[in-house]
Amino acid sequence: MLIIRYLIAYIRTCIMYVAHTDYLINIIRICILCIVFQKGFYLRAKKREGGVSRKHLLWVFIFLLYLGAVYVVTGIGTIWDVQRFVTASTSEFDRIYLVPFSSSEVMMPYVLNIIMTIPLGFLLPLIWKQFRTIKKVALSGFLLSLCIELSQLFTQSRTTTTDDLIMNTLGAIIGYFIFKAFFHIILKKNSNEKDEITSSSVVIKHEAIFYLVLSFLGMFLFTI
Repeated sequence: MLIIRYLIAYIRTCIMYVAHTDYLINIIRICILCIVFQKGFYLRAKKREGGVSRKHLLWVFIFLLYLGAVYVVTGIGTIWDVQRFVTASTSEFDRIYLVPFSSSEVMMPYVLNIIMTIPLGFLLPLIWKQFRTIKKVALSGFLLSLCIELSQLFTQSRTTTTDDLIMNTLGAIIGYFIFKAFFHIILKKNSNEKDEITSSSVVIKHEAIFYLVLSFLGMFLFTI
């Protein structure tokens, strides 16, 4: 019951972030570079594959909304934090915990870190068939978490721990297995359908990676 109560409180907090003006501003920030990419992507896909479906674009938008929530909740560092860190007279590397489970955190932060990346593990293979392998999903969860943790080195209010890396990666893996169960139960009849986008183009083939990188850079560079 305690876990359920904390989970409800966590979901309520996320909803408050979504309704907050800062969240909407952050969505604009992460979309700045993504929109530029998507324009070029759409034109290339239209030329090579005949276009991109509205359903695909809708799922991509949902994916970006999710990433925006992750960046706001985790409080990633920005280029301004890097500047402050460089000019600071004191070191903040004492807030790094490299040994797993060596910090004094209680169990709930671990659970919340897992929950945070479950949607990532679910959405990646749902939207992009290239990510329908556990290896790619786990690697994506790990790298996204690593980027967040490294950026937090330059902030004043966050700690950097290997615990977060482990839990976030585990959450992505759990999300992948949820997708697999969902896929086999509901979408199996469509499993033989042709991919919406199948191309040798690097831009088209690695669309998801571009969104992950550009959304992070949008927050990192344009947050004031």
